[in-house]
Amino acid sequence: MKQIFLFVLIVCLACSGFTFAADADTEMAGTFKVVKIPLPDDIKDNDKWQTVARFSDTKEPINLSMYYDGFIQATVPGVDAHRKIEAFVPDDVEFADQRAEDYEFHVMETLAKTGVIKGNEKGEAKPFGNVTRAEAVAMVMRFIGLHEVSDFEPSFDDVSPDDWFYGVVAAANKTGIVIGDSTTTFSPNRDVTREEMTVMVARAIEYAGLRCPKSTVKNIADEEKISVWAKDAYDFIGSCYASDYDDTDPENPVRVLNPQKPASRYDVAYTLSNATKLCQLYPSEPAKKYGLDEKMPLIDGSTSTYPFTQTVYTQLFANGSTHPDFIYSHSKSHASYQRLINGEVDMLFASVYPASDILAMAEEKGVELELIPIAYDAMIFFTNADNPAKGLSKEQISNIYVNNAYTNWSDLGGEDALLYPYCRNNDSGSHAQMEKHFLNGNEIHHKIQTETTSVTMSNVLTDVMNAKTDDPKGFGLGYSIYYYFNNMDMFYNTKSELKLLEIDGIYPTDETIADGTYPLSNNTYIVLRKDTPLDSPARKMAEFMLSDEGQMCVELAGYGKLKK
Repeated sequence: MKQIFLFVLIVCLACSGFTFAADADTEMAGTFKVVKIPLPDDIKDNDKWQTVARFSDTKEPINLSMYYDGFIQATVPGVDAHRKIEAFVPDDVEFADQRAEDYEFHVMETLAKTGVIKGNEKGEAKPFGNVTRAEAVAMVMRFIGLHEVSDFEPSFDDVSPDDWFYGVVAAANKTGIVIGDSTTTFSPNRDVTREEMTVMVARAIEYAGLRCPKSTVKNIADEEKISVWAKDAYDFIGSCYASDYDDTDPENPVRVLNPQKPASRYDVAYTLSNATKLCQLYPSEPAKKYGLDEKMPLIDGSTSTYPFTQTVYTQLFANGSTHPDFIYSHSKSHASYQRLINGEVDMLFASVYPASDILAMAEEKGVELELIPIAYDAMIFFTNADNPAKGLSKEQISNIYVNNAYTNWSDLGGEDALLYPYCRNNDSGSHAQMEKHFLNGNEIHHKIQTETTSVTMSNVLTDVMNAKTDDPKGFGLGYSIYYYFNNMDMFYNTKSELKLLEIDGIYPTDETIADGTYPLSNNTYIVLRKDTPLDSPARKMAEFMLSDEGQMCVELAGYGKLKK
């Protein structure tokens, strides 16, 4: 298990400074305010991602600042929102004890550039040293830019006005960022534990009006060791927390939090650096243009359209996954339509027309659905890559899935090889496509449903891959959505393991789908309830998705843009 570290260097930042004289645009963000200025023309393109903000009067760097969407955006305490800010590119910082082989110093350098990390009189970072509770509070307060206070007396008997940390502890106590070991004891010189430090950081982030993306880490071995009073803090800061890796079992390495372990200087820096990068949420100009900075719609949809949700959030906001309405998965096609009809969500991204039972449910509940095309897509059929067959007719597909009429590819114009047709479950979006194009009110043959149903979109890809047999020779057949099939290549090698089939002699491509010559061409939709108000976030999202910026999201999500 490898432990990692940190500390603090008083560094004089020699910087290239750029001042923007116009008044900053401000907006409220809790007790803090978001301030932004346009990126100055003097800053080179390759420097903009290193550019941060500082106050023009004191040249004090603002740690919670970043370049985004043509602006330098900063989160500052409300009392400082009237002060002019300027953009600057900090010079590199090197610690006296820095070693090239220690990658941990990179995190510390970044925070030193904005004054969060300061060091000893020798300019050393001392990354392996433990951090006292007083030192941790000082770093956390510099992280969010809160000043020392002299008009508040902390409630701790062991904190004196003569102590170097008196002002920052007073400010942290006043704002509720620290409450002490007891109502009268702070223990400033005791080593801070990882979980204590995590609680301090979480409170500071919340006080500044920031949010962190949820953690997606699953392999934590000692989560149960977190004290009850610290559990919410770990949840709140997502994956920003410090941890170690236990690779005792190389086949199954796990993450360990060691919550009661003294926090090293690197632990503190790692947590604060992650929070700096991941927890600042700023809207783009398109988000403001369509009013989506004020309110996002509650979104759901089919599995294949989840890239739309991911992309609109990343394009509309810096760190869009920290937005309170961001979701980490869709509910699948059938369930998402049910949620829309029941009023649980505002809109769907859907690659399929609603299935017959969904339409019946909507009618029963007096709900009319409205589908707004936002992208091109298509239903596709595929088989194993080394199957010589080139295509199928729509009539053949109906006979395969409704009548189970063929057992051999030779019956369909291919070579002598067994046919293994796979279908999807009835509550899937892919089944709704089958209803639309092929079933004509019938059901998929019971033998196929019983023996070869794929329960997820990814399963049908792998099921067909694994269906290939050599003795006797046989090949699988499955169906899905064109852009989902292409996007899954990075995970399942769909383009090398499988191949798409022509339908009625037309091969599915971006071009044949867009011009409609491919017979199973389709759209991807935003689906709303018909009674959705015109000024609602869902309607604004539909308007955005049809704009040039929205069609860029379509392309980035891996789908076909609509033609003008």
